[in-house]
Amino acid sequence: MNSKGQEKNAFCLYNADIYTGFTHIREGFILIRNGVIENVHSMQRFESYSDISMYEKVDCKGAVITPGFFDTHIHGIHGYGTEDATVEAILKMAEHQLAYGVTSFLPTLASLEKQHTLRAIRAITEAQKLQQKEGIPGATIRGMHLEGPFISTNKKGIHDANFIKAADKDLLKEYWDASEGTITAMTVAPELKGMRSFANEAQKLGITLLAGHSNASYEQMVEGIEVGILHAAHFFNAMRSMHHRDPGVVGAILIHSEISCELISDGIHVHPALVEFLVKEKPAGKIVLVTDSLKPTGLSPDGIYDVKGDNVRLENGVFCRVEDGTIAGSALTMNASIRYMLGYGLTKSDAIPMATLNPARIYETDNLFGSLLPGRQADLVVCDKELNVKRTMIGGRFCYDNGRTL
Repeated sequence: MNSKGQEKNAFCLYNADIYTGFTHIREGFILIRNGVIENVHSMQRFESYSDISMYEKVDCKGAVITPGFFDTHIHGIHGYGTEDATVEAILKMAEHQLAYGVTSFLPTLASLEKQHTLRAIRAITEAQKLQQKEGIPGATIRGMHLEGPFISTNKKGIHDANFIKAADKDLLKEYWDASEGTITAMTVAPELKGMRSFANEAQKLGITLLAGHSNASYEQMVEGIEVGILHAAHFFNAMRSMHHRDPGVVGAILIHSEISCELISDGIHVHPALVEFLVKEKPAGKIVLVTDSLKPTGLSPDGIYDVKGDNVRLENGVFCRVEDGTIAGSALTMNASIRYMLGYGLTKSDAIPMATLNPARIYETDNLFGSLLPGRQADLVVCDKELNVKRTMIGGRFCYDNGRTL
């Protein structure tokens, strides 16, 4: 108790426009105790709530409150990237994402030389342990996403072909052991020889497999579905397009409602008309907003940067390889990705779960976070009506406040 008779670690955020992930409470309050959401109510019950005096009150003055954002595909931000392969870089990535409302993320590795990959995997693993042990401020590291090396050289994007590998269960095991069992997601090409056996092994380890950087035919995609490849990386990008005689990867994802997909919503990676088409055709719960952001994101204006040994040009929020114009990644942030979706005609109630509840469900953590329901971890974002982030809370603790990491 403090001098006002309020419990320590008990908050009441009131006068808020709350999006729980399931409902929209236009004027409401959230009760949080010991890092967990205790209750969510309309303001009509505020004065009559019997224990309200026990909570430290925070007047949100009409601000929007959403679940914390979960970025499941991010390579870097603010000058730090997974390719740095250092604990410091991963922790700095975690810290800088707080300003954009991210409370959970999967540091994502592109195809790198084997020893470089192992160093990066170990760095992410150590950063995750250090974050848990010492409570270092930052978005929670929820494992990692390996985007490669088991992908197609025909759809490699800017992945270095020298580092792309065949489906190799021994290498998978080596990476798994280096991660100490924390590889959460892996992007693979379903058409690779031996992928059925590889996918079965990955499933046993609990790894979520995404189809991506793939030149698979429709039939090969169906085979992938049969072995549990039920999610897709950055839909429409770096995958075999749809043809009336071969629906390809894109067609398979559209035809099969059971497949979920990542989406980079900036309107450049995918034309706005196709984003609108996807939203009409794919169940809303199967679309996951991601940034796919690269190391220089958030740092500087447009220009040329070195990213993983490639010269890339940042222009209009997208990185493209200088040599041939191949899209390399985005400079998107998670709050901006939702804002783009609003521009395509979605409501906040439709768009916010794509960055919160949907990824939590796909990675089977929605019983812990991803929504503002009683019993869930108090990971949330306080922002204005345009989704500019004002405060970020993780586990019932404000760790970002109007430009300051706390």
